[in-house]
Amino acid sequence: MNFLKKMFLVTSCLVFSLNVNADDNYDLDDIRDWDIVSVETCLDAVLDTIAGNPRKLEMKMEGDDPVYEFDIDAKDGNTYNVECNAEEGFVTEIEREVSSDDPVFKKLAKISKKEAEATALEIHPGEVVSSELEVGFDGSVTYEFDIQTKLGYEIKVDVDAVTGEIEEANIELYEIGSEKE
Repeated sequence: MNFLKKMFLVTSCLVFSLNVNADDNYDLDDIRDWDIVSVETCLDAVLDTIAGNPRKLEMKMEGDDPVYEFDIDAKDGNTYNVECNAEEGFVTEIEREVSSDDPVFKKLAKISKKEAEATALEIHPGEVVSSELEVGFDGSVTYEFDIQTKLGYEIKVDVDAVTGEIEEANIELYEIGSEKE
């Protein structure tokens, strides 16, 4: 990953962290003031896209866009992570959770999970609290890490399994539900 990209990610996270920590009264009540659609609106859009049972909901910030991410146990037996833009109410991304022996993931991945985790922790020091391997509908393969940072917030970091570069790093505002065991 080039130096400028690393610095942008670090600076963005530090600026957000400083803004949040500077106001001791900042909490999830502030989300009520945001101009966003209801969880139900996004859930309806998600279930119209991937039929199944929702198991987990996260709200995160992707840049300055609030995003709901649902884990859906689909009728086809797979689990999908489906993102919905919380300002507009439409599905923006679909990824299928896979195991390390998934043939598509194995064929395309060029770096190991250990290498990807090291990259994520280099930029966002802390503890990995969960991880997933994902295959996107566009054919991309990604390692996803939830990191409890040393600065006190949780961040979701996606590392491209082909290039080893960080694709995105997003502050997680809340999570309801649990990871599949």
